[in-house]
Amino acid sequence: MCDAIAIAAAGVAVSAGSAAAQYSQAQSAAKKQASYNAAVEAQQSAYRVQVMQYQNEVWAQDLKYSGDLLAWAEQEWDRQVRWNEGARKAIEKNTIQAISTILLRQVEEDMATIAQGFEVRRQGAQARARVAAQDRGVEGNSVDAILEDVMRQEGEVLTTMALNRSALARQLNREAIAADAQGDQQLASLQLKTYAPQAPIRTPSPVSPVNPAPPVVGPSGVIPADVSRAGAC
Repeated sequence: MCDAIAIAAAGVAVSAGSAAAQYSQAQSAAKKQASYNAAVEAQQSAYRVQVMQYQNEVWAQDLKYSGDLLAWAEQEWDRQVRWNEGARKAIEKNTIQAISTILLRQVEEDMATIAQGFEVRRQGAQARARVAAQDRGVEGNSVDAILEDVMRQEGEVLTTMALNRSALARQLNREAIAADAQGDQQLASLQLKTYAPQAPIRTPSPVSPVNPAPPVVGPSGVIPADVSRAGAC
């Protein structure tokens, strides 16, 4: 009877030892898994912090670049405005000077035409006087014909001069209008370079939080009882 009980107790002891070994292995594996999960979670948290730092650095760089670009655009705009004002003043000045030159030329041409007309009339009067003095004793149609020819030539010259004066006045008026139109065209062609709005600054995007690792289920805390004492008779 005792032998049978001893054999049974020995079997129970072996089973209990095997269970204890399995429990120890399971507990060790649970500790390793928990340590691994903690290491992974720490690594993910560190990576999350690095991502947020990188986004903040990029955001700061974008803000600085945007500020520099805006400052440059404002300076460039001010420079273009000053250049535009100077160009407009120069164009207006040149246009006024060109028109003034044309008007002055018109006055000079009128004065020259009037002076030339006086000279033609003076020469005609002298010619008529000479004819009258030379042919004072001549009667008939010959003297009248000579005088009429002199007067006709004088009239033709004066008429031609008047026509030329009118044509020149029309030409100078057209030149003045063209100079004014050219000035307007130059003013209209002046352009200020505008700048397109900047692209929106990239703001840091939210970084997903690190999900904690699920808890590691360890072996049960119940250890098989030592039944080695069951062999006592």
